[in-house]
Amino acid sequence: MLFTFSASTIPACLAFNIDTRNPEVFLGEPGDFFGYRVLQYLNKSSNNKGIVVTAPLRLNGSGGIYQPHQNKWFKPTEDLQSNTTAVKHLGLSIAADSSGSRFTVCSPSLVHECNENSYLNSICYELSDQLQKISSFKPAYQECTKKTVDLVFLFDGSASMTEEEFNRNNDFIVEIMDSLKNMSIKFAAVQFSSTVHKVFDFNDYKAGRALDKLMKENHLKGLTNTHRAIEFVLDQIFDNPAAGASPDATKALILITDGDPSDTDRKGIIKKYDEKNIIRLVIGIKDAKLDKFRAIASEPKDKNAFKIENYDGLTGVLENFQKDVFVMEGSKGAQARNLTDEMSQSGFSAIFNKDTLILGSVGTNSWRGSLQERRDKTETIEDQEMEMDSYMGYSVSVGERGGVSLYFTGAPRFQHTGQVVLFKQNSNNWTTAQRITGDQIGSYFGAELCSVDINSDGDTDFLLVGAPTFYQLQEKKEGQIYIYTLTDELQLKSELIVMGPSMGRFGTTISSLADLNGDELRDVAVGAPLEDDNRGAVYIYHGNKQRGICSTFSQRITGKEVTPGIKFFGQAIDGAIDLGGNGLPDIVIGSQGAAVVFRYQNSPIFDVMAHLTFQPKEINTEIFDCLGADENLPMVTLTACFEMVKVTKSKQEAVRSGLNITFTVAVDPMRQKYRGFFSQTDKTARSLTSTYEMLDETACFNFSIYMHKCVSELLSPISIKCNFSQADNETAATTLNVDSKRQSVVEVPFKKACRKNDTCIAELDVDFSFMTTQLLVAEDAYFNVSIKLANHGDDSYNTMLAMHYPPGLSFSRMTLIESSRSTPHKCSDLEGVLDKTICGVSLPLFRSRSSATFESSFYVMHDFEWDDTISMTIDANSNNQDSNRTSALTKNIPVQYEIKMILTVKQDSATYLNFTTEDPAPKEMGITYRIDNFGFKDFPVNVTMFFPTELEHNFEIKSYEVFVKEVTLCLPEHFSCITMVCKSFNLEKYSAAEFTLLGKANFRDLEQKPANLPFLKKYTGDSGNVKFVSSIHVGYNKDRFVLESLKQKVFFTHSNNTTRWIEVQFDFIIPPNKLLIISTGVSLGLVLLIVITVVLFKLGCFKRRKLTYHIQRERIKATENVEETKVQIFLIYNYSEGVNLNI
Repeated sequence: MLFTFSASTIPACLAFNIDTRNPEVFLGEPGDFFGYRVLQYLNKSSNNKGIVVTAPLRLNGSGGIYQPHQNKWFKPTEDLQSNTTAVKHLGLSIAADSSGSRFTVCSPSLVHECNENSYLNSICYELSDQLQKISSFKPAYQECTKKTVDLVFLFDGSASMTEEEFNRNNDFIVEIMDSLKNMSIKFAAVQFSSTVHKVFDFNDYKAGRALDKLMKENHLKGLTNTHRAIEFVLDQIFDNPAAGASPDATKALILITDGDPSDTDRKGIIKKYDEKNIIRLVIGIKDAKLDKFRAIASEPKDKNAFKIENYDGLTGVLENFQKDVFVMEGSKGAQARNLTDEMSQSGFSAIFNKDTLILGSVGTNSWRGSLQERRDKTETIEDQEMEMDSYMGYSVSVGERGGVSLYFTGAPRFQHTGQVVLFKQNSNNWTTAQRITGDQIGSYFGAELCSVDINSDGDTDFLLVGAPTFYQLQEKKEGQIYIYTLTDELQLKSELIVMGPSMGRFGTTISSLADLNGDELRDVAVGAPLEDDNRGAVYIYHGNKQRGICSTFSQRITGKEVTPGIKFFGQAIDGAIDLGGNGLPDIVIGSQGAAVVFRYQNSPIFDVMAHLTFQPKEINTEIFDCLGADENLPMVTLTACFEMVKVTKSKQEAVRSGLNITFTVAVDPMRQKYRGFFSQTDKTARSLTSTYEMLDETACFNFSIYMHKCVSELLSPISIKCNFSQADNETAATTLNVDSKRQSVVEVPFKKACRKNDTCIAELDVDFSFMTTQLLVAEDAYFNVSIKLANHGDDSYNTMLAMHYPPGLSFSRMTLIESSRSTPHKCSDLEGVLDKTICGVSLPLFRSRSSATFESSFYVMHDFEWDDTISMTIDANSNNQDSNRTSALTKNIPVQYEIKMILTVKQDSATYLNFTTEDPAPKEMGITYRIDNFGFKDFPVNVTMFFPTELEHNFEIKSYEVFVKEVTLCLPEHFSCITMVCKSFNLEKYSAAEFTLLGKANFRDLEQKPANLPFLKKYTGDSGNVKFVSSIHVGYNKDRFVLESLKQKVFFTHSNNTTRWIEVQFDFIIPPNKLLIISTGVSLGLVLLIVITVVLFKLGCFKRRKLTYHIQRERIKATENVEETKVQIFLIYNYSEGVNLNI
């Protein structure tokens, strides 16, 4: 029993053109799939109108047709032939003729038996608008043809086959005979190896002896003489009436082998098989090579010759084998799978072209499909290029353009992607005009078709194609529809693709509706019956002259709004007839268990258009001043006008009340930082909202808009947008058209001085140079860069200098050095960005032909890990920079660290040692060098010490070594003058390293030296000294490090910043030979005494004087005394007289 109710409690969608608040719902049994198809009808002669609903699973699957308004059912009649089973699934398709007085409903599941084979055809009923049967017919009905099949199994019994495989082969033969035992097939079996042995013939099979003989058959175990066996089957089985062969039977051979033939076809036996049209199916197992036995198989060889890996694969062969039986039974040729109408299922789809019925027959010609055109006689329309298993006829639509009739049909399984075929009529013949193939495997492209006469002028304008299982992986959406324009050349041209909004088989149904919104264009409904957890949804798209439909839906109607528990809402849609009598079309939507009628809005619908104008026409940029005091200036005066036009053509009277609209006007609505506002004192008032009841056709409003004195963005115009909507859409007596363009936008431009039209193009050039030859990393160091910016083009809007540098630099400041005009600037770092600084230059306008030079200073972070070189990029950008002009410049500069190192010699180092013959033993010598790192940076050093081991006077250093405190190891390289090389090590910051040279110094053979002195040296003694000079050199990477010049304290050294040396004086002393001196003195004294004595003796010193001699001597002496006295007296006298005598 059906129930009709008004779902007054169902909540409305948004108030669109279709009223979803009070639908008329007709319920049926979900198990009958009541609502699978729905159809509106209007008998133009009697004005009888209503809807028809199909339930294809009613009455245990027989199906039924229901008229809700008359509460009347039609069920299939029983006037079927004796070999025909009951009608199944009546109502899978239904179509009304052009008069609306009759319609055709089909069951494409009519099964009838032929010679124990089952054919799947159809039956259609022609019904009146009162559900009275007018007639019935069976389109593309395949009559039974009496034909038997003689089928021979020729199986390999060679030695390469194991006993288990031999038994598995026999099991396969038994399974095939069991599965086909109710068909008109006789079986025989032959085993071959080196010899050929008949297992059983057709007579044995008919007598029931075949199975017993097969089970008792022994394994031959020989060679594989395949061609000899094939010849045996032809002579002794197929052409031998005594074996039970039928002369007029279709003959088939199934060859099962696991190896290549051991013989050749010398007698041309394969050619004889071809001449007799004997079908040959070859199954190669295991080691059999496909190219060897393909020659044995009949055409098409790719279908009749295949290989499986083992005998277990024979099970899969069995599953597909029954399809080939249809080829053998009732066919005149021997081409495999050449079905015609045995599985036609004509009536799978149905539509009328005026008074001509067109039915889709998906199963004809081995499921290639065809169309059946039923007028005075039935004509089959085929596409000769259609491939098998394509299901052409799955959907069908009709059209006409320029007086030429057109048929469109879908083949959703063509090459697994789907295809749509366009047929056009030439005279009385139908030819293929175009084929369009889908672009995704499994999308079922062409499963639904809908032709649209967009402006109802009698010419088809568009074709909509559904691909309900098209899957968008990223968006998780399913289904889409393709819109094609039908050109005057009768070709389909792709226009638009609309994707399903979610998962749900969007595009399962597509229906052309009457004009819903009063724009005189037909609209479209698209069903997605699996959306919303299989509850389903329907989308309404308004028509569009250029693209067929609008790209976005105007209304979404969901199944859960209609009745709880509904399933597959949108399975069927029809909507072109005014069922309610208000002059507006209604829509009926089918689901599983319900048919729902939606009424068009009863209230009048109006279009409202908004227009915005403003004064003045542009904003003068000279008024902006970002350096002066902040104030607000008038921008423009805005005028917003609304125009109201009625678009519906209902039978109701004119509107009795106005249309309330709420509108919002906003300045720069898409910008986070807006440039205008509606209050001179409130800068946050960027928008204004108001409600107005429109009673007249036009209403206008004026608004003053203000702006800041400092506006940074002057290139793009200021956008002003007005959005409006109906204020009381749920209770109002009038309705705002859903297709009304509910916004208006104007742009207020700024005044520009551009060389080319109204497009200003800046030509910025930037250059920069480093003010040092390297970046020196030191404590409290700064790095300076000179930057020059020039604009050779039009005014530059929002000019920015972007400086990209290593994170080890910290921007400090940028100073203007010189400029051609006033050039204020402001720099700021980006939050969280350590390697970029943006500087705005002369905002908002950097004028044409301007230039400026800046100096940027960066603080150098000494604790940053620097590379050997750094790159710095400076880029000049603006909102109107020439896109073809490169304004970025990159330069590199080496990086060096400042290091603070001091070399010293410790005070306790040896500077003087002496040796004597009394103390000739070697003496310990120690010299300590100290390397101090007072800087912040560790750096690697190479230390080398130099000192001699031998000097003059047989001086030598023995047992020398260098001690280093846990820093490195030093090893000698030369042995006359020692070069002590120390392994490179890292001198850590604020640390020191000491290198101590120890050795034993002595004068070799100093004890023997006195004996070897010259004779005279033995009396005087000897002495001497040597100066021992040692040095240390500290090397480092001078490309990477720079040594700070420090005043270094040095003890007893001569030095530079990286080398220190010290001089140690070694003295030796040999005293005189005392014994020699004494003995020599004694000897010489004695000799001298003797000589003196002899001389004195010779001089007479040893003789006595006489008395006279003594007296004479006394006289002489007295005379000398008198003379001396005179002289003295004379001198005294003259002195007393003042006389200066010159004696």
